[in-house]
Order: sequence, then C-alpha cells, then structure tokens
Amino acid sequence: MKAIISDIHSNLEALQAVLADIKSQGITEIFCLGDVVGYGPNPRECIDLVTDCKLVLMGNHDQGA
Repeated sequence: MKAIISDIHSNLEALQAVLADIKSQGITEIFCLGDVVGYGPNPRECIDLVTDCKLVLMGNHDQGA
C-alpha cells in the first residue's frame, strides 16, 4: 500500500497524527503532493518530516516561500 499526503500548510500536529496513522497501517511508501509550508507555525518541522517521503512535489505555497 502507498499513502498520498498534501496541503500540510505547516500544521505539525496534524502531520504527526497522519504519519502515525500511516505507520500503524504498515504503509512504507508516502508521496507528498506539496504545500508543506504556509499558514501554520511549524514550516521547518514539517519540511523535516516530509523529507522521508518517497517523493515530495513543490506546491504553490512552497514555491512562494
């Protein structure tokens, strides 16, 4: 199984919850469709977490940053 995530917008708590759920299901391949940063208070931490994804695309908020 594979997981697709997107539109994180620097929401660290939500990203951690989603990644924990993905892990609990035994999913090892995660694809991030972008917009990791923007709006929320934790862009750096969110970027650090998505670097483990198999693929990370740049969203419009990422490009703007």
